[in-house]
Amino acid sequence: MLNTNTHLLLPLLIFSPLITSAPATPSNQFCGTIQPPSNFYQIYEEEQFINQTSGLGPFFPSGEFSFATEQQANNVNERDLIASFKNIACPPVGRGPYNIEFNFVPDSRYTASGNTRIDVFAINGDLPSIRFEDGEVSEYPQWGSTNRQTGSLIGTFTLPTGADARKPRVFFINSVVCRPTINLRFSVTNDSPAAGSVNYFSGPQAGLRIRFGC
Repeated sequence: MLNTNTHLLLPLLIFSPLITSAPATPSNQFCGTIQPPSNFYQIYEEEQFINQTSGLGPFFPSGEFSFATEQQANNVNERDLIASFKNIACPPVGRGPYNIEFNFVPDSRYTASGNTRIDVFAINGDLPSIRFEDGEVSEYPQWGSTNRQTGSLIGTFTLPTGADARKPRVFFINSVVCRPTINLRFSVTNDSPAAGSVNYFSGPQAGLRIRFGC
C-alpha cells in the first residue's frame, strides 16, 4: 500500500541529498555515464488524495526507489509517477547525447498487470513546492499543480509481463536537451480503457536512468 504520510516522507527525500541522490557511475554495459533519479513522487487523481504527494523511497541499504504507476479501468483514479534527476553534468563539464532509458533487469519483486504501456511527459521548470507551517519549503508536486507544468509527450514504452519479464532489456525512451535538473512524469497510457499497474524497484543498477557522455 502506498504511504501518503507526506510530511514525514518529504524531509527525508528533499533535505538529505547526499543520502538520496545516488552519484553518477560508469556503465559496464554501455559507453558513458549512468545517473539514476534523485527523487520519485506519486501524485493522485483520486479526490481524497488529489492535494497530496508521496515520496517513493529510497529503501536502504540498496538505495532503490519504487517506480510505481497505475490506473483503474476506464482511465480513472490514476496514480502517476514523478521522477526528478538533479545535478546533471551538462556541457562543458559533460557531453551528450543525454538519453532517457529504462534498464529492465528481471526482479522477483516486480509486479505488473493489465495495461503496462507507459507515457513519459516532460515537466516544465522546477517541481511545484509548498511551505510548511515550520517555514520549510519543499518540493511537493500535486495532481493539479503538476498538470499545469506538464509539457509534451517525449516517449512511450511498455514494461514486460509474463515470460517476457524474465528477459533483461533496455528501453530507450528519448534523447533530451541537458539541463541541471530534468523532471519527468510517467503515466499509464489512456489509449486503452483497461486498468493497469506496474511496480519496479529502480536503483543505481537497474530501472530508470539517464545515460550520457558517449
